[in-house]
Amino acid sequence: MSIIETPSFALSDVLSVNVRWYRFWLAAARAESARIADATSTPDEMPDDARYYLTRDGQSGFGVAADGTLIGLFSRVKGRGASLVQAAIDRGAVSLDCFDGFLPGYYAGFGFQETERVANWTPGGPDVVFMSLKV
Repeated sequence: MSIIETPSFALSDVLSVNVRWYRFWLAAARAESARIADATSTPDEMPDDARYYLTRDGQSGFGVAADGTLIGLFSRVKGRGASLVQAAIDRGAVSLDCFDGFLPGYYAGFGFQETERVANWTPGGPDVVFMSLKV
């Protein structure tokens, strides 16, 4: 597994792409990284009607579902998380769900607040936390 380290990117380096292109890069990231595979849905679970974005190098991306839910955020490049979350918000993301642990606190730093919590379907797994931007 290789997580590449490169300098931050500009928000203008996040490009709108079609669902097939996004699924291709998500599949590549999931195949390379168990961490990404554990944290994201499979490419075929990504809805056709969402808007998808990739960095120019294809190493990072996310989707924004029709209802404004941030989906499938991934990065094969260390240090891009904050820029990706901000890019998603700038492109209409207003809610998300994630596993309990590090991520709820991380997303809170961008203005998301917990709205619901459900037990994981896997016994002993972390709760699923639903969050929305504070208004």
